[in-house]
Amino acid sequence: VEERLARLNTSLGKAVRLTNDTPMKWENGCEQQFSEFRITCVHLRREVDALDTVEDKDGAWKFIVKFCQARPFLHDRGNEVIRILMKSDMWLKAFAESGLTLDDVPPNIREEFKKRVAEVVPDFVPEERDKQPGQDPAAGGPADPGGDFAPMRPANMAVVVQRCSKARVLLEERVNWYDEIGHGLVVSVSFTKGAKEEAVHSAARFLLTAKLSTKERWEPGAKSARASPGGRGDAESVTQLCRSGVQQGVLVLPQESLCSGVDKDNVGLQYDHSLKESAIERLYKAFVDSLNRQGLELIGTDQAAVKLKVLSAPFSGRQYYEMTTAGPFMHAFNF
Repeated sequence: VEERLARLNTSLGKAVRLTNDTPMKWENGCEQQFSEFRITCVHLRREVDALDTVEDKDGAWKFIVKFCQARPFLHDRGNEVIRILMKSDMWLKAFAESGLTLDDVPPNIREEFKKRVAEVVPDFVPEERDKQPGQDPAAGGPADPGGDFAPMRPANMAVVVQRCSKARVLLEERVNWYDEIGHGLVVSVSFTKGAKEEAVHSAARFLLTAKLSTKERWEPGAKSARASPGGRGDAESVTQLCRSGVQQGVLVLPQESLCSGVDKDNVGLQYDHSLKESAIERLYKAFVDSLNRQGLELIGTDQAAVKLKVLSAPFSGRQYYEMTTAGPFMHAFNF
């Protein structure tokens, strides 16, 4: 137990320093550091007395909530750590004294966490941020006062990603100039009023490191070597494949309609949560630049590595693109 506790304290020290470091160092290191911290917590999940002896509980909570907010798509891992620490009354008292609020806890564990804190610190009343009347946070827009069903609207930065065998896009209509990628990903992206550049960089890193692509070269008529339905079994990230010498590409398309809503009759479409065009263009370019920059950093300069090709459709004007896929393996994400 002493050795496991020492590893946790060492990992926590690095996590706290990273929390207070520059945004760039945080962005590049938070996933690896949280993974290390999570493992040390899991190894002590049945040792509540040992967890109670950890000194910098305040720093730990601030690291955890910052990570959960920065990487909402990794919420399962964050919730796992929170549930382990919730077993300790001392950790919950430390949360109550940290200045954090329930709004800082991931939404899908918030009620569970609130009940547990109330058991330990009855006088602690978390200060929840006021919600605007008539707003439905889950839908990203105004709630329907009549209670009728309304489709959920993606919020902030919405991304739809599809696996492709090849794809090409028209870059210059006047001269009919196309450029193309081979195997890789086609990424459609949209931004609403809540979108921030920090989320853009997080989304870029996630798409580069998530197991969304494949090295398989399946063609119609050929036998498939896929190990599981939908291609999950052979899935790998585009950057890992490039490090292994397998050519990959990412085609990015601006797609405002991903964040559309419905009007009052639930029939027509509306785009009232969209940003100004200049702001959307700035975020779009930042997203493409981040894919390029982080792709270079993640792939490195090993002799076997190949460069990731990042291709982006023009922001303005009509878009023409063609895609071939042996099963789109499609996912949707919000950041």
